[in-house]
Amino acid sequence: MRRCWPVLAAFAALAAAAPVAADPPADALRRINAYRVEIGAPPLRMEARLTQLARGHARDMVKRQYFDIKSPAGTTLRTRLLRAGYAFRQAAQQIAVGYADGRVIVERWFEDGDSRQALLNASFSEIGIGYARRGSGILDHYRAGVLAQPTHKVAADWRREVLALVNRFRARHRLKALRLDASLNRAAQAHADDMAARDYFGHVTPDGRNVGDRATRAGYRWASVLENLAAGQGTPSEVVAGWIGSPSHRRALLARDIDDAGIGYRFLARDGGRTRQNHYWTLDMGRKRSIGAR
Repeated sequence: MRRCWPVLAAFAALAAAAPVAADPPADALRRINAYRVEIGAPPLRMEARLTQLARGHARDMVKRQYFDIKSPAGTTLRTRLLRAGYAFRQAAQQIAVGYADGRVIVERWFEDGDSRQALLNASFSEIGIGYARRGSGILDHYRAGVLAQPTHKVAADWRREVLALVNRFRARHRLKALRLDASLNRAAQAHADDMAARDYFGHVTPDGRNVGDRATRAGYRWASVLENLAAGQGTPSEVVAGWIGSPSHRRALLARDIDDAGIGYRFLARDGGRTRQNHYWTLDMGRKRSIGAR
């Protein structure tokens, strides 16, 4: 089970207007948030890394004489966010040239359909706004805005929380609670780490190892072993809800012949690979072999 998060690239190219003193980013933010309040969207907050990215892009457009969301070298918003270590679910960028008055910039952005949609996106919670000036002409004012929905590392008690949610679901079906097993925890954690490090998502590793191999290597002498995976979910409740909503994962959660569980999680902020999910989860469940059994 996986979830992907896009990077949006909306922009508006603005015409010239009479030059006045450029407004600070905080003023533009207040105006944007006033529009968001009207539709019930939560206000955006200024974020330091996004502000630095926006300012850097505005300055780069001035320095290299271009007007685009992508640099002449092909650097995209996604690349800049990854380099900054900013983990996000989705992001969008706005650019403008020709208006010294930040109030006019905001008004023009809201007149453009794509820009308006991005600025009013209720999923976005953070923004950075940058400004750069090339000279004294009316077309010498460049602005960039970066909006994003961030994602963060899960709180430290994630393993206990996942187990509690799984056992609550099993209890509704009158099944016994699973208990954490140290060996299965090692196997699950190793697989979550490996998926993040080697940029893949699957039960079989690039070198062909499966859940049984991993459990054995971790010291779990199993009679049966099952595995659920997830990627992209930012909370334990999202993970378990996803498993419950998937028929194959649901069957694994409701297996009767299991006693133990091991849970692994890895957060990768600079996740720039093909998979790019930031959050990687593994749930291994099993029953040990009887003493004396081969």
